[in-house]
Amino acid sequence: MSKAMTILQSLDQPWDEVSLASSLEEIAAAYGYRRFAVFVIPSADDNRVELKLVFGNWEMAFLKAYEKLGLLRFSPVIRALKAGPTPFAWDIEMLHGPDEPDEPNPPARLLSANGYLGGLYLPIHGMTSFQGAIGFAGHRTDITEAETAELQIAAFAIFGILAACRFEDNRKGNPLTGRERDCLKLAMLGKTSSEIGIILSLSEYTVSQYLSAATRKVNASNRTHAVAIAAQMGYLS
Repeated sequence: MSKAMTILQSLDQPWDEVSLASSLEEIAAAYGYRRFAVFVIPSADDNRVELKLVFGNWEMAFLKAYEKLGLLRFSPVIRALKAGPTPFAWDIEMLHGPDEPDEPNPPARLLSANGYLGGLYLPIHGMTSFQGAIGFAGHRTDITEAETAELQIAAFAIFGILAACRFEDNRKGNPLTGRERDCLKLAMLGKTSSEIGIILSLSEYTVSQYLSAATRKVNASNRTHAVAIAAQMGYLS
């Protein structure tokens, strides 16, 4: 088993994001890196081009300087991440070109000054529209193909654990009442308001009120949309 998967398997359940972040820091160190970051990538049909940093151990001063230079919006990393699921290693010159005394290169200088000399990005393209990436960075610029393959497999596991953490958080913060959940669960099975009313011993009007309230709470356009959102968020578990 790889170093990365061994670290992930040692995570205690139920999972939480704090423990996951600690494991990512441990994985980074195991492969010779100091920094890690988890991103959401804008989809191909999304007009927004900015990477969204979910969490990581970037220093706040570095992150602010990185954002000020527009690197979450205009970095060549974004195009590479959106292009496909192939991991790619990088060094400063490959991403931003040389930093010459007579021709300053602010992005390259920022990375170099903060010890981000090289790294690895691992894109995650799901079967739905979701796209994400995990990045590792530090002084290392010579990651091997075997190590890259290990980290790519671990990246999918990491996003799976993160999804489980978010799902559980959503479930605990469920805004729906018991009756609203009952009505949505039956609607998910294709039951009409009349049929739901008979099953739950409620009037059709009352069922419609519960479904309307649930639809508003999850910011859905109709009951079918509400069922999909509630199920995805863990509200019906």
